[in-house]
Amino acid sequence: MAVRLGTSLLDVVAEVLVADPSASLAEVAEAAGIGRTTLHKHYATRDDLIRAVGFRALDLWEQALEGVDDPDPLVALRAVAAAMVPIGNQLAFLWRTPAFDHDEAIMQRWQAVEDRQLTMLTRARDHGLLAADAPGWWLIGTFQALIYVGAEAVGHGDLAPRDAPDRVVHMFLHGIGAQP
Repeated sequence: MAVRLGTSLLDVVAEVLVADPSASLAEVAEAAGIGRTTLHKHYATRDDLIRAVGFRALDLWEQALEGVDDPDPLVALRAVAAAMVPIGNQLAFLWRTPAFDHDEAIMQRWQAVEDRQLTMLTRARDHGLLAADAPGWWLIGTFQALIYVGAEAVGHGDLAPRDAPDRVVHMFLHGIGAQP
């Protein structure tokens, strides 16, 4: 998988490492269509590369949350889901990499981004779109899990990319149980 036009090296690295967290730097370089030496010119160590992918994921997550300022909480939810599903691999890498739990710079940014997302979700709850008794940690975790499932379904070809955000929002608002 050579780096595609419009795709950054770090996006490809995230895809590779989500698929195989133990992938070697040689495997990462091969997937990106570059030599290992070239990869080492940009990132001296595997830790440097992983940290750069973490910061790239945070950048993308921050950009995805630009839609949260819409006064209509349903519009904001849809906008954020539409922006987050396509970056699901990067977010999955961020959310599933335990090393980031010990990186103060990443954790500070992560908390700031998550706080912004929680503000959007709390506003949706306050407008009656979500259960009034749902705690913030549940809102965040459930929304992120649905983003992940939506991104995975798109990646596997089970769900059309343009249908994924609506599916995520529908499941978030209405659950998976049969409607009476």
